[in-house]
Amino acid sequence: MPEHARDDERELADAILAGAKRRPVQAFGEYFSGQRSSCALGAAYEGIYRLPEAAEGLRPMRMDRFFDCLEGVIRRCPEGCLKRLPIGWLIVHLNDAHHWTREEIAEWVADPTHPRDATH
Repeated sequence: MPEHARDDERELADAILAGAKRRPVQAFGEYFSGQRSSCALGAAYEGIYRLPEAAEGLRPMRMDRFFDCLEGVIRRCPEGCLKRLPIGWLIVHLNDAHHWTREEIAEWVADPTHPRDATH
C-alpha cells in the first residue's frame, strides 16, 4: 500500500518552508545557528512561532501538540539506509546525516512518494 501524507504532515511541510524563509541558511547539528540559520525541524518550529532573531540555544518544544505525525507516523529513510523512525527523528536524520535541504525535506514530508531530484 503506498504511503500518503496526512493533513498534519502537509501542515508540517508548510511550517518547514515558512521557517526556512525566515532563516535562509540551513544549520546542521543544531536547531538554530546565528541569526540566519535553522535546521529543518528548527524551521518548522519557527514556522509556527515567531522567534527572536537570536534563537541560538532554543530547542523546539512540544511540537507534537501541533503535528501528531512527528511521533505518530513511522517511515523508512528515503535514502535507503534501513532506518525506520518517527518522522520527527527522520527529519533530523535527513537534515544532519544526508544533508537534504529543508525544501527537499518538506517535499518528502508532504508527499513521501515524490522522487527526489536525480542530482542528489
